[in-house]
Parts: sequence; C-alpha cells; structure tokens
Amino acid sequence: MKYHRNLECWLTILLLLVTVVLSIVAYVFWYRLTFFIGNYLFIHWLGLIATSYVAISNPIHYFLKRKRRQNYKTILKIHVFGNLFAFLLISLHFAQNVGRLTGSLQTLSEGFVLYLLLSLIVLTGIIERYQNIGNLSRVVRGVHIYTVIILYFIMLIHILEGFNLL
Repeated sequence: MKYHRNLECWLTILLLLVTVVLSIVAYVFWYRLTFFIGNYLFIHWLGLIATSYVAISNPIHYFLKRKRRQNYKTILKIHVFGNLFAFLLISLHFAQNVGRLTGSLQTLSEGFVLYLLLSLIVLTGIIERYQNIGNLSRVVRGVHIYTVIILYFIMLIHILEGFNLL
C-alpha cells in the first residue's frame, strides 16, 4: 500500500516536471503549436479538450466517490492523473499564448487568473493527496474545493470571450 502511494507521488512529480519543461519549451517557441485545425489554432484545441475534461470529469468524480465507495482508489487515481494531464495541456496552451501575446497582456487577463487558480488547485490537491498535514488539512481541502467553484465561473467567462460571445 505504502509503495503504491509512494510510486503515485513520484509519478505525479515526474508529470509536473514534464509539464514545466514542455511549458518552457512552448513559451520560448522551440516548437510551435499555432497551426490551424478547422477554425481554431491547435493550441486552442488542446485548451478546449483539457478544459472540457476538467469541467466534466470533476463533477463525475464528486458523484462517483460517494456512490462507488468500493472503487474509490481507482476513481481517485483517475481523478489525480487525468487532471494532471489536463493541467499539462492547459499549461501548454497558456505558455504558448503568453509567448505569442507578450505585447498585449490585457488579452490574457482572465486566462492568467484561470491559470493561477488551476495551479493553486493542483498544488492543494497534491498536498491533500500526499501529505499528512493534520489540522491544516481542513483548510487545504476548503481552499481546494472553493477554488474549483471559482474556477468554473472564470472558465465560463474565458470560453465565452474566446468564442466572441462576450
């Protein structure tokens, strides 16, 4: 049991390191993800796919962890690694757009806030999952949950603005 949780922690750290490296590479344009697929840039498709996953899978996770207690460990692993992979895709989306739009920071406003919120959610989720922090666990859990709620509202605004509906 302890070995599996330790392995999960190391895989989480590895995925975060891959996210950081790929984001830096995307930011400095060592590779470009700014080609069109349909009407949108590929980098926007990555953001849309990852955001859709987060928006749909988290309520499903919330429901399943209460209704399928016998499968909780599997559900938690899917939640952790699915959201970490979505964070990787969103990080690529964010890094490429920040690098591309450096001169016009006002267009990054809610995207920047979204990325900070998502980073806080990932950080609190990792602390909640892998650290035994005693009395602070209620605070970390509260921050994690309420930040997710705020994320949904800002995500909606960002998507509506992205499709020129606001």
